[in-house]
Amino acid sequence: MFKNDRRSGFRPDIEGLRGIAVLVVVGFHCKVPGFSGGFAGVDVFFVLSGYLITRLLVSEIEKTAKLSLLQFYSRRIRRLLPAAALMLIVTMLLGSLIMGPGELSYAARAARGTAVYLSNVFFARNAANYFEANVETNPMLHTWSLAVEEQFYMFWPLLIMAGLQALRSRKALIAILSGLTLVSLCISIWTTANGSTFAFYQLPARAWEFGFGGLAALLAARWMKRLPGSFWMGMGWLGFGSILASAYLIPGGENFPGWLAIAPVLGTVAALMAGAELPARGVGVLLGTSPMQFLGKMSYSWYLWHWPFLVMAQALKPEITVLGKLAVSVAALLVATIAHHLVENPIRFSPYLIKRPGITVGMGMAITAVSLITAVGFWKFADYQVAKPEMNRIVTAAFDVSRIPRDKCVAVREYSSVRVCNFGDTDSRIRVVLLGDSHATQWFNPLETIARERGWKFTTILKSGCPAADLYPPNENTALSESCVEWREEAFRQIETMKPEMVIMVSATIFVENVYNRDYAKGVTVDQWKQSTERTLRRLSAVTQTVLIRDNPLPWTNIPACLGGSLWRPSWIPSGSCEMERDVCLNPDIFEAEAAAARNFKNVYLLDMTDQFCSDEVCWPLRNGEIIYRDDDHITGRFADSLRPVLELRLASVFEKMQSPGRAIREGSQYIADSTY
Repeated sequence: MFKNDRRSGFRPDIEGLRGIAVLVVVGFHCKVPGFSGGFAGVDVFFVLSGYLITRLLVSEIEKTAKLSLLQFYSRRIRRLLPAAALMLIVTMLLGSLIMGPGELSYAARAARGTAVYLSNVFFARNAANYFEANVETNPMLHTWSLAVEEQFYMFWPLLIMAGLQALRSRKALIAILSGLTLVSLCISIWTTANGSTFAFYQLPARAWEFGFGGLAALLAARWMKRLPGSFWMGMGWLGFGSILASAYLIPGGENFPGWLAIAPVLGTVAALMAGAELPARGVGVLLGTSPMQFLGKMSYSWYLWHWPFLVMAQALKPEITVLGKLAVSVAALLVATIAHHLVENPIRFSPYLIKRPGITVGMGMAITAVSLITAVGFWKFADYQVAKPEMNRIVTAAFDVSRIPRDKCVAVREYSSVRVCNFGDTDSRIRVVLLGDSHATQWFNPLETIARERGWKFTTILKSGCPAADLYPPNENTALSESCVEWREEAFRQIETMKPEMVIMVSATIFVENVYNRDYAKGVTVDQWKQSTERTLRRLSAVTQTVLIRDNPLPWTNIPACLGGSLWRPSWIPSGSCEMERDVCLNPDIFEAEAAAARNFKNVYLLDMTDQFCSDEVCWPLRNGEIIYRDDDHITGRFADSLRPVLELRLASVFEKMQSPGRAIREGSQYIADSTY
């Protein structure tokens, strides 16, 4: 089919599609409005690879009746490995200067996976999902897709050979690829629905995207002969629009890839097939423009360099704006262009290496070894630095969670059954319940100590990601949101049966929109937050006294990472301060909404601990020598313990007021403000 096909050479439309793909990925990583689904650009790359590699391999077999695996792998090595190895080595060097040792250790372990083409496996095992903070600060995160591509290159030629050489049938090859594509798509949909990282990172759940590209390469000619040019003109624009719509409409979250990925995949297939039939018409005109051709040519190098640049910039300047990130990405494009001309192209098109595929494979093995040694060396170096007392204290803070046995007492993910745990004096007639999400869990340490010392029966009803406020949590994984609603309703019923002396409720405010500069604000309005809080208070106040603890201020960055980097960096690299402007990390409108909701109930008390986190101007990363936060929104167990005396005093005041309801403040609700002490 391909040997006499005039379209078997260079395709400007494909180069332009590469440019679009990298552009939407960079837009997503820079948090540009309108690019919430920009990660779908990776799916475009996967389809393009399936299309091009299938076309290349089938053409070679039909021309020569055989396939040289040595030549194939030598081409892939020259194309991919030198540029990736350069990025890895430079990133580790920069990371050793800019990142804290804890973050450098994590990055180096990811780099070790990158060196042996298994970083996707590393992130699947070490990340809750692609969109969480613990992976967003790893400069090697983007290499997961390169690992998937490299794994694809390992087995795809064998499938092509099985169909065209062993079975000697194009129909057999189509059947093989169709079966694999269908099975992989089913795996992707099932694992995505079950919230597994396997769906996002692992090749078996992504192979269908390459498969669609491969099938398009095999079937395109038959379809093109039967359909008029006007049809392909429309399909080209429809496919292009589908890619852009995916980048705009798909929300960043856990329901990807699954069904959602079908849109950018089919859009890419449509654009590819239209470009094969009408290379210089329709969408091909746009894709063939000079800017798109330049971005397409630089797409691999830019993809390699933009993410490490963004992570390093974020480490140096946590409050960096979208415009700042775009400027950093442009700088990365400049570096990518230099690397493309000085490293990538000279090796890729070296006449000496092209004629000697065996030497190229040997060079690839050497590059792999150097990359692996570099990664392991920086990993061991970082761990040595972590062991030093002051740095160890900072790194340890990242793992300093509350003492509660989480496996037994905290519901997670789609688990909707209430886990009730009792602490303190379990025979006491005074029962106090802690209700809420992970921001409630972080108050367990001091409350459990107070309950034990005062002889209370202390009961926990907790679910991560599920606020006590009666809210349908905005989450792309509807199963998580629905499980939260079911869990909360069951929690209310159990509290109504318990009739405790007091319920202490805490809700993370990250769900509320316009939390200054918070990238992960979920879109609930302040008024909706007020209404959901009021619904919960109405249920609880009918049964018992309720204390609503104001949520802690939300830092603009991971605090242990910020402290570690500031302590570690050489004096000639500006470190800045890890202190945060109070107005940036604390939205007063949210607490005012909670207070307004509480005014309708005489047995509701507001407890504000903000003075333990902030002055009038700034919020602190440390207080009295204790690191306050273990990440970018949760407090450490040690700092929570240090708040016990103040918390106990304020709760004692609440108990006193509970017995004297006539001493109401704010038209019914009791307000224990931070200015009280």
